[in-house]
Amino acid sequence: MPDDSSHGHGMSRLDRLEGLAEVLVNGHIEFQAEHKRLLVAQVVLTERMGVVNQNLDRLTIQVAELREAQKHTDERMNALITVVDDMVRRPPQ
Repeated sequence: MPDDSSHGHGMSRLDRLEGLAEVLVNGHIEFQAEHKRLLVAQVVLTERMGVVNQNLDRLTIQVAELREAQKHTDERMNALITVVDDMVRRPPQ
């Protein structure tokens, strides 16, 4: 007469539960390892974003300085163009 606890599957109910528990434990261990890698990646990404933001701030300042310098260059060029234009239109005598 077959064992009632195996239900015809060849394994006892306790063996099946132990197998399922092992699968769950192994899955949880894998999850913990992946979660740890994710946390490390998040820390690294956060640090790098801080560096990127600092570089972006410096770049923004440099672009503003360049824009101001370009205004002065444009003013001097316009003054030079005016002088040369006057010399060409009214040559010195």
